[in-house]
Amino acid sequence: MLTDFFLKMLNREASSPGRGAVRILDSLRITEGQTIADIGSGGGYFTLEFARRVGVSGRVFAVDSKRKYLDFIRRQSERAGLDNIEFILAESGGVRLPASSVDLIFARNVFHHLPEPARYFGNLRAALKPGGRVAIIDHTPERGLSFVKMFRHFTPVEKIRETMESAGYVLYESFNFLPGQSFLGFGCLDEKH
Repeated sequence: MLTDFFLKMLNREASSPGRGAVRILDSLRITEGQTIADIGSGGGYFTLEFARRVGVSGRVFAVDSKRKYLDFIRRQSERAGLDNIEFILAESGGVRLPASSVDLIFARNVFHHLPEPARYFGNLRAALKPGGRVAIIDHTPERGLSFVKMFRHFTPVEKIRETMESAGYVLYESFNFLPGQSFLGFGCLDEKH
Protein backbone atom coordinates (compact mmCIF):
# COMPACT_ATOMS: atom_id res chain seq x y z
CA MET A 1 0.00 0.00 0.00
CA LEU A 2 2.85 2.41 0.76
CA THR A 3 4.32 1.75 -2.68
CA ASP A 4 0.99 2.51 -4.35
CA PHE A 5 0.63 5.72 -2.34
CA PHE A 6 4.19 6.80 -3.24
CA LEU A 7 3.63 6.09 -6.94
CA LYS A 8 0.32 7.97 -6.94
CA MET A 9 2.19 10.95 -5.46
CA LEU A 10 4.87 10.63 -8.16
CA ASN A 11 2.16 10.69 -10.83
CA ARG A 12 0.45 13.67 -9.22
CA GLU A 13 3.78 15.54 -9.18
CA ALA A 14 4.57 14.57 -12.80
CA SER A 15 1.17 15.73 -14.04
CA SER A 16 0.97 18.99 -12.08
CA PRO A 17 0.77 22.09 -14.30
CA GLY A 18 3.95 23.55 -12.79
CA ARG A 19 5.92 20.49 -13.92
CA GLY A 20 5.14 21.09 -17.61
CA ALA A 21 3.80 17.65 -18.49
CA VAL A 22 1.70 18.78 -21.46
CA ARG A 23 4.55 20.90 -22.85
CA ILE A 24 6.94 17.97 -22.42
CA LEU A 25 4.59 15.66 -24.33
CA ASP A 26 3.99 18.22 -27.08
CA SER A 27 7.72 18.92 -27.41
CA LEU A 28 8.41 15.23 -28.02
CA ARG A 29 6.28 15.33 -31.20
CA ILE A 30 4.88 11.85 -30.66
CA THR A 31 2.88 10.40 -33.53
CA GLU A 32 0.56 7.46 -33.85
CA GLY A 33 2.32 4.17 -34.50
CA GLN A 34 5.60 5.07 -32.82
CA THR A 35 7.43 2.94 -30.27
CA ILE A 36 8.65 4.64 -27.10
CA ALA A 37 10.81 3.31 -24.26
CA ASP A 38 10.05 5.03 -20.95
CA ILE A 39 13.23 4.39 -18.94
CA GLY A 40 12.64 4.58 -15.21
CA SER A 41 8.91 4.69 -15.68
CA GLY A 42 8.20 5.09 -11.95
CA GLY A 43 4.47 5.55 -11.38
CA GLY A 44 3.73 5.41 -15.08
CA TYR A 45 2.26 8.85 -15.73
CA PHE A 46 4.30 9.33 -18.91
CA THR A 47 4.03 5.65 -19.87
CA LEU A 48 0.24 5.90 -19.97
CA GLU A 49 0.29 9.22 -21.81
CA PHE A 50 2.71 7.79 -24.38
CA ALA A 51 0.45 4.77 -24.84
CA ARG A 52 -2.52 7.05 -25.55
CA ARG A 53 -0.56 9.16 -28.03
CA VAL A 54 0.99 6.29 -30.03
CA GLY A 55 -2.41 4.60 -30.30
CA VAL A 56 -3.25 0.99 -30.95
CA SER A 57 -0.68 0.72 -33.74
CA GLY A 58 2.10 1.96 -31.44
CA ARG A 59 3.92 0.43 -28.52
CA VAL A 60 5.43 1.59 -25.25
CA PHE A 61 8.10 -0.19 -23.23
CA ALA A 62 7.69 0.60 -19.52
CA VAL A 63 11.16 0.02 -18.09
CA ASP A 64 11.96 0.11 -14.40
CA SER A 65 14.27 -1.63 -11.96
CA LYS A 66 11.45 -2.21 -9.47
CA ARG A 67 8.91 -4.93 -10.21
CA LYS A 68 6.36 -3.32 -7.82
CA TYR A 69 6.44 -0.16 -9.95
CA LEU A 70 5.80 -2.14 -13.13
CA ASP A 71 2.95 -4.04 -11.44
CA PHE A 72 1.40 -0.70 -10.42
CA ILE A 73 1.62 0.62 -14.00
CA ARG A 74 0.16 -2.64 -15.33
CA ARG A 75 -2.89 -2.23 -13.07
CA GLN A 76 -3.26 1.42 -14.13
CA SER A 77 -3.03 0.49 -17.82
CA GLU A 78 -5.66 -2.25 -17.43
CA ARG A 79 -8.03 0.24 -15.75
CA ALA A 80 -7.42 2.69 -18.61
CA GLY A 81 -7.98 -0.02 -21.27
CA LEU A 82 -4.47 0.39 -22.70
CA ASP A 83 -2.98 -2.83 -24.05
CA ASN A 84 -0.06 -1.46 -26.06
CA ILE A 85 2.43 -1.42 -23.15
CA GLU A 86 5.16 -4.00 -22.55
CA PHE A 87 6.69 -4.19 -19.08
CA ILE A 88 10.44 -4.69 -18.81
CA LEU A 89 12.33 -5.19 -15.57
CA ALA A 90 15.72 -3.47 -15.86
CA GLU A 91 18.70 -5.21 -14.36
CA SER A 92 21.84 -3.73 -12.84
CA GLY A 93 23.69 -3.98 -16.17
CA GLY A 94 20.99 -2.13 -18.07
CA VAL A 95 18.03 -3.07 -20.18
CA ARG A 96 17.65 -5.10 -23.33
CA LEU A 97 15.23 -3.79 -25.90
CA PRO A 98 14.64 -5.30 -29.35
CA ALA A 99 17.17 -4.06 -31.92
CA SER A 100 16.10 -1.15 -34.15
CA SER A 101 12.65 -1.05 -32.55
CA VAL A 102 12.38 2.29 -30.75
CA ASP A 103 11.61 5.77 -32.11
CA LEU A 104 12.09 7.56 -28.78
CA ILE A 105 13.90 6.74 -25.56
CA PHE A 106 12.58 8.91 -22.73
CA ALA A 107 14.43 9.22 -19.41
CA ARG A 108 13.01 11.66 -16.87
CA ASN A 109 14.84 12.11 -13.55
CA VAL A 110 16.85 8.95 -14.20
CA PHE A 111 20.25 10.13 -15.44
CA HIS A 112 21.61 11.04 -11.98
CA HIS A 113 20.79 7.52 -10.70
CA LEU A 114 22.86 5.69 -13.32
CA PRO A 115 26.33 4.58 -12.14
CA GLU A 116 27.64 4.41 -15.71
CA PRO A 117 25.35 6.52 -17.90
CA ALA A 118 27.69 6.51 -20.95
CA ARG A 119 27.71 2.72 -21.03
CA TYR A 120 23.97 2.55 -20.31
CA PHE A 121 22.95 4.88 -23.14
CA GLY A 122 25.67 3.48 -25.40
CA ASN A 123 24.06 0.06 -25.08
CA LEU A 124 20.62 1.51 -25.81
CA ARG A 125 21.75 2.84 -29.21
CA ALA A 126 21.16 -0.59 -30.74
CA ALA A 127 17.46 -0.33 -29.83
CA LEU A 128 16.93 2.91 -31.75
CA LYS A 129 15.46 2.91 -35.23
CA PRO A 130 17.23 5.02 -37.85
CA GLY A 131 16.44 8.62 -36.92
CA GLY A 132 15.53 7.57 -33.38
CA ARG A 133 15.85 10.08 -30.55
CA VAL A 134 16.68 10.20 -26.86
CA ALA A 135 15.05 12.74 -24.53
CA ILE A 136 16.66 13.32 -21.15
CA ILE A 137 15.12 15.40 -18.41
CA ASP A 138 17.05 15.79 -15.18
CA HIS A 139 17.31 18.16 -12.27
CA THR A 140 19.91 20.90 -12.47
CA PRO A 141 22.07 22.01 -9.52
CA GLU A 142 20.14 24.41 -7.35
CA ARG A 143 21.39 27.21 -5.17
CA GLY A 144 20.80 26.96 -1.47
CA LEU A 145 19.69 23.93 0.47
CA SER A 146 17.20 21.57 -1.15
CA PHE A 147 16.39 17.86 -1.32
CA VAL A 148 17.71 17.75 -4.91
CA LYS A 149 21.02 19.33 -3.95
CA MET A 150 21.46 17.58 -0.61
CA PHE A 151 21.00 14.10 -2.09
CA ARG A 152 22.73 14.94 -5.39
CA HIS A 153 19.58 14.21 -7.44
CA PHE A 154 20.83 16.31 -10.35
CA THR A 155 23.23 16.34 -13.26
CA PRO A 156 24.67 19.51 -14.76
CA VAL A 157 23.67 20.03 -18.41
CA GLU A 158 27.29 20.00 -19.58
CA LYS A 159 27.87 16.62 -17.90
CA ILE A 160 24.82 15.12 -19.64
CA ARG A 161 25.96 16.48 -22.99
CA GLU A 162 29.55 15.22 -22.58
CA THR A 163 28.37 11.81 -21.41
CA MET A 164 25.93 11.40 -24.27
CA GLU A 165 28.53 12.52 -26.84
CA SER A 166 30.95 9.92 -25.48
CA ALA A 167 28.18 7.32 -25.94
CA GLY A 168 27.79 8.22 -29.64
CA TYR A 169 25.01 10.83 -29.55
CA VAL A 170 24.75 14.44 -30.63
CA LEU A 171 22.65 17.14 -28.97
CA TYR A 172 20.11 18.50 -31.45
CA GLU A 173 17.67 20.41 -29.25
CA SER A 174 17.14 21.69 -25.75
CA PHE A 175 14.19 23.25 -23.99
CA ASN A 176 14.26 25.68 -21.06
CA PHE A 177 10.66 25.76 -19.85
CA LEU A 178 11.11 23.37 -16.90
CA PRO A 179 12.04 25.19 -13.69
CA GLY A 180 15.04 23.53 -12.05
CA GLN A 181 15.36 20.91 -14.79
CA SER A 182 17.12 20.48 -18.12
CA PHE A 183 15.37 18.90 -21.10
CA LEU A 184 17.74 17.74 -23.84
CA GLY A 185 17.14 15.89 -27.12
CA PHE A 186 19.83 13.68 -28.66
CA GLY A 187 20.21 11.73 -31.87
CA CYS A 188 22.84 9.19 -32.90
CA LEU A 189 26.04 10.36 -34.55
CA ASP A 190 25.92 7.25 -36.75
CA GLU A 191 23.80 7.97 -39.86
CA LYS A 192 22.31 4.44 -39.60
CA HIS A 193 20.49 5.49 -36.48
